[in-house]
Amino acid sequence: MVPLDPSEPAEPTGRTGPALAAIERLPRPVILAIGLCAVAVLGGLDYLTGREISFSIFYLGPVTLMTWASGRRLGLFLAFVAATVWGVVDVAGGPPYSHALLLVWNAFVRLGFFSITVWLIADTRRAHAAVRALARLDPLTGVANGRTFHELLDREIARLHRTASPLTLAYVDLDHFKDVNDTLGHAAGDDLLRAIGTQLTATLRATDSVARLGGDEFTLLLPDTDVTAASQALERFRSNVLASIEGFAGVPDGVGATIGAVVFLRPPPNADQALRAADQRMYEGKRAGRSQVLVSRWPSA
Repeated sequence: MVPLDPSEPAEPTGRTGPALAAIERLPRPVILAIGLCAVAVLGGLDYLTGREISFSIFYLGPVTLMTWASGRRLGLFLAFVAATVWGVVDVAGGPPYSHALLLVWNAFVRLGFFSITVWLIADTRRAHAAVRALARLDPLTGVANGRTFHELLDREIARLHRTASPLTLAYVDLDHFKDVNDTLGHAAGDDLLRAIGTQLTATLRATDSVARLGGDEFTLLLPDTDVTAASQALERFRSNVLASIEGFAGVPDGVGATIGAVVFLRPPPNADQALRAADQRMYEGKRAGRSQVLVSRWPSA
């Protein structure tokens, strides 16, 4: 989830370069310590070089880094520290101001300059994270899209290489969904797909994932789920999908859901082959009469 509070950092994007992505993953106290040390070093260099060489632009480096990696609140805190250090160095490195109010004025101008920078960087970071999040979601239902699901499946397959915990992959296909579009219109069909996406999401555990691959096809990823648990959970999913369908007035008879699932006891060769195995099981359910749940093991023996 992308945080709605712009003062909070979003998840690392992985698109900002390896160095910055690594910093984003550090704990906040560590990032704050890095920022404070950087300001202290800049303050020392600023003092040693004297007034003739301006270091003002360099203070923006740690302020920007702090804001991008840790959010607006810590960015504003470091902005205050940077403005204070700059002011102290300015006083210590040269003759006193002709009037004390000039020191106050300069301090507020510097703090304002840094604060505006923090505000702009935080808003840019938030917009960047929001756009990236939207790119990972199906625009109609709000669940994960196919590309995101492939990433999640690749991650779970890699985890299965390290552990002996079973992984269940399920393929959900709506039965006679075309009849909904033909009878009630495509707008009603879209509403039904949104309701089903919401229902599936509400039924999942925190560790589970749901995605829409397109049309009326959904996939479910259930880590740490064996055959018995998968059969129970998927039957519950199917019942909830049927409840969503029955809640729509005028839905033609026969509209339901067929779910084919494979419980992987060992890692499949790749994500595409895993999806094909679940898809094949789903089509077996279609041929067997639709509106049912079929679960098999992989490997079968």
